[in-house]
Amino acid sequence: MRQFRDESGVEWQVFLTPRGSDAVSREHALPEAFREGWLVFESAQQKRRLAPVPPDWESLPDDALADLCAKASPQLPRSKVSVDTKAGSPSPTEPLRPRLREAEQQLDRTLAEVCETPNPSELDTGELIRVEENLALATEAAKEAVSLRRKLKADRDKSVAPVSGSASGEDRPR
Repeated sequence: MRQFRDESGVEWQVFLTPRGSDAVSREHALPEAFREGWLVFESAQQKRRLAPVPPDWESLPDDALADLCAKASPQLPRSKVSVDTKAGSPSPTEPLRPRLREAEQQLDRTLAEVCETPNPSELDTGELIRVEENLALATEAAKEAVSLRRKLKADRDKSVAPVSGSASGEDRPR
């Protein structure tokens, strides 16, 4: 693991996710460039990944690591939301809305970048790998958005669920 500061003063940690790790063992779900492992760049606010891994990354000067970090793909946060259903607790949907908005924005950005790409036959291999990475990011963002929308819907459905024991016809499912 290495630490460095980029041009704007943000402190980053960089480490290798090697081939053979749990993350890399899911090869069928990874873009080909990531199947041999990748570098993870992590700051207090962001996480990025880069593949393929430069062979000499551990001995690169900090400014070269900062350049690699700038080229790395941003990652969406994958925090788990715990749902506390006790009375008086904040609504579990509150932290979901900003995460959904972020996932949708990531999806929009990556799809826009891919759609602006020229005909694939005109791309060199590196550019095609970048398209593949963007599509993988779009897939992750879409999965996150679907998951969050389902959680929000389930929470909405719970909040309008009938109260048991009520005699009112309003409480029956429609």
